[in-house]
Amino acid sequence: MNLVLLFSCWLSFVHLTSTAKILCIFPTISLSHYYIGHSLVKGLAARGHHITYLTQFEEKEKIQNVRSEVLKDSKPDVITEMNFFEMIGQTPFSILFSSVKMSLENTEQVLSDPVVQAALNGNDTYDLVIAEWVQTDALQGIAYRLKVPSVLMTSFVPSILTNYITANPDLPSFMPHVFGNCDQRMNFLERTQNFLLTVVQGLHHKFYYLPEHDKLLHKYVPEAPTISELNANTAAQIFNSNPVINGPLPLMPNMIEVGGIHVELPKKLPEDLQKYLDEADDGVIYFTLGGNLKSKHLPLETRNAILSVFSKFKQRVLWKFEEDLPEKPGNVEIRKWLPQQDVLAHPNVKLFITHGGLLGTIESLYRGVPVLGIPVFFDQLMNMRNAERLGVGISVPYKEFTEEKFFNAINRMLRDSSYSQTVKKLAVLLRDEQVTPVEKAVFWIEYVLRNGGAPHLKSVAHDLSWYQYYSLDVIFFLVVIVAVLIKNYAVNSVANNNHRLRHSGRWGVVKSSYNDRARQFRVHVSCALYPLTVHKQTMGS
Repeated sequence: MNLVLLFSCWLSFVHLTSTAKILCIFPTISLSHYYIGHSLVKGLAARGHHITYLTQFEEKEKIQNVRSEVLKDSKPDVITEMNFFEMIGQTPFSILFSSVKMSLENTEQVLSDPVVQAALNGNDTYDLVIAEWVQTDALQGIAYRLKVPSVLMTSFVPSILTNYITANPDLPSFMPHVFGNCDQRMNFLERTQNFLLTVVQGLHHKFYYLPEHDKLLHKYVPEAPTISELNANTAAQIFNSNPVINGPLPLMPNMIEVGGIHVELPKKLPEDLQKYLDEADDGVIYFTLGGNLKSKHLPLETRNAILSVFSKFKQRVLWKFEEDLPEKPGNVEIRKWLPQQDVLAHPNVKLFITHGGLLGTIESLYRGVPVLGIPVFFDQLMNMRNAERLGVGISVPYKEFTEEKFFNAINRMLRDSSYSQTVKKLAVLLRDEQVTPVEKAVFWIEYVLRNGGAPHLKSVAHDLSWYQYYSLDVIFFLVVIVAVLIKNYAVNSVANNNHRLRHSGRWGVVKSSYNDRARQFRVHVSCALYPLTVHKQTMGS
């Protein structure tokens, strides 16, 4: 009996620790998205899984168990040279429409790429496909062709933009759309905009987005079912979000939040940079606009305003700038590239000025550094609204930027110790987890592998039509029932009243009174219309 039990335990151990072959696709031309995929791949490879990693960027380090391939049609230079400041002024609705158009172009470019075609039509077998989701639903066809479960990785927070994939509830009263300038605490006008954005997106998805992705899907995977069916069979969706930062949301059990998955332990800084930070007795302000936005694309007027503000502070300023800046003040140090996480980990960094991208914001909060945001578009506005709500940052939106606002925001954050104290408490909350974000993501991916795609976690809401999902058929049925009951009640009340009048002997009096009032009404109408009649006859003669 003991031998049988021991053998059973051994089999369970072998099952739980068996390795898998995983195809991982992160096709977005953005370094921040690449870093998320890189962290996930490293975590899976450390568990012994064999990963084929398709991405837009070449791996700088060789990782055991990982075969990395750069997409042949990769064009990272295109994104690095784009001037995203030209997108200023777009409304959330225009961003929604333009992002869909861009996503369709990007998705077709990925599906037609020779590397992806080789994976689709080659002889290699896999146990799982992990695909980055950035409005790229047609990529679900890759997992279908390979006959394996699909896991999606999303670089931003769960929202109304993503809920349809897992049939998660849409609650626009407190679930902000990532393209809107809102956090969970919305006023009436913000809730109105959020509601309209939700409705417009739902209609746009149903009548344009999904049909277009269906066309793409069947162009490259003709035998596949519809996009909606493939989405319904998604095993899990992993999000780079954390309820400590974004607020708690109702989530299906196969929606996993792993915010901070890309955050690593600090590494040793280059010697000159370490010296620069160590000798900053008054502290350091670290400024970067991230990987996609470029400081060199800032209008000259804005750039000069920023430099003028920096010159008024005694703190050293470390600015990631892509070109030389000879006119900079003496307290400003320019570097074309900086190890951001390691810089933020230095105790002398007192303030992080950022565009409000989610990855940089998470890194700063993990390190206990307050954030001053200059958000430009997409989720940056929402991220900085969250930072303000938490008391760890101030937002100065780019389209509202002035030299005075920028100076006041820096001055306030450096002088008011509450920002530093609050962000340090928040950093403790972010790290107070049972496992690290990478370990959490790896666990759920292995859970999907162990349990045949985890179909028991998928919502039955996928089987409902849209009107059933929102109970519109039930509401219509109840409205009809209530209307019929009211009508019957009114008819019966009139009939009963007439019956009582007839039997009481008052029916003749009531009827006569009614006739008198009708006669008086006709007289009044005739008197009122008489001048018009005379005038018409006069005009006719």
